[in-house]
Amino acid sequence: MNTIFDAMPVKVLEELERIEIAITDKERRAFVLQADAQDLRIRHNEILSSWKARAAWEGLDNLVAERQRLDAIAWILDPLPSGIPVSDY
Repeated sequence: MNTIFDAMPVKVLEELERIEIAITDKERRAFVLQADAQDLRIRHNEILSSWKARAAWEGLDNLVAERQRLDAIAWILDPLPSGIPVSDY
């Protein structure tokens, strides 16, 4: 009994094979990317949860004040985009 594949030229069958291989490869990559995205979602939620817990323990205003203090220090100590430290001026 003949099938549709028996009627197709070899070039068409080769193209079908390339497509099937590409489909499998892209599905595998999509699965890996989906797993990576899920890992990032979990990490994102863990970071938020830890900071919310820290804010509940230490107080949100205290954390904001600490960040402002660290930002002020970083502003003085971090080099400018040119690589020249601010303190050299």
